[in-house]
Amino acid sequence: MSTGEAWAGAIGFIAGDGDGPTLETVVTHIRDAVFETGFVSRGRITSGLKEAYRPLGVDEALVRERIEAALNLLLLSGDLDEYTTGVGRGYVGTSPRLVYWGGETKTLLGTDISGTGVVRRQPADLPGSQAAAQVPLSDELGRLEWRNALLELGGADAPDGDARDLFSFSQALAASGDRYSLDEPTSVAVVGGRAEFFGRADPSPSGRWRRIEADGFFPASISTGYSYRNVVLHVAGKDTTLWQPPSRDIWRWIVVGQTLALGDPVLRYDPMSEILDFLTPPPHQAERAALITGTQQAAWSWKIEPSAYAAIAALMGSP
Repeated sequence: MSTGEAWAGAIGFIAGDGDGPTLETVVTHIRDAVFETGFVSRGRITSGLKEAYRPLGVDEALVRERIEAALNLLLLSGDLDEYTTGVGRGYVGTSPRLVYWGGETKTLLGTDISGTGVVRRQPADLPGSQAAAQVPLSDELGRLEWRNALLELGGADAPDGDARDLFSFSQALAASGDRYSLDEPTSVAVVGGRAEFFGRADPSPSGRWRRIEADGFFPASISTGYSYRNVVLHVAGKDTTLWQPPSRDIWRWIVVGQTLALGDPVLRYDPMSEILDFLTPPPHQAERAALITGTQQAAWSWKIEPSAYAAIAALMGSP
């Protein structure tokens, strides 16, 4: 056994693409470090993993890329919380809990050192640690984020509604919003089609994306040089106004609401293969539910149990 192989075995290093660590390896190393020390700054995580992987000749740019992806997953799942301090961002573990949804497995989150993997799962009938609370998935996910957004923007609560209510309110905000000139029509793409394939706005609209072809209210993307603005556009002849949602996640919920308002589905699920496909960009809450309960197959595709699908479908709504 070579020195490198011995070191890799000692630190639990598993090689993935490009001779770098697998994402699961980096997730495990970060999670273990945070759980052991209680609080770890982002700088310490980066320098510590670079040093740990240096004897294995791993490219530092690849290490930084994997660290970014691993932290995003740990925050999305709910294993870690992020805080901003005087020395930059830092991370702490959340309280230990076992999340269940009526399926064959349950997921361990928070500062319990049991298990490995990007998301730690165990059989649903296996007794959990006494320190880990048993939490239903609905409680873990909390109140619907589109409802929170609607209230924060000044709309009325809609406990029996769905994201259509947020889309409807966004239309009022766009109608009274800032004026916008359509002098450069190719810089604007709107979600105006009705295709199952969502597509993309740039460089050429595809799927549901279109150039402006008619009056109406549309979730839209405006190219501004090297960046993009996600907005809601109101087109009325030559008069165009817009409103920019405060976050990309709220914009995604608005797209969900527009899709439902058109009478189109936002999810596709095959109970035979247990594959769930998001047909619009998944909002944070729905993506988190998929991460906690399933295994990612592609960017918007997850393998999940039927009971988990039912919970996600309740989040997203149906036309």
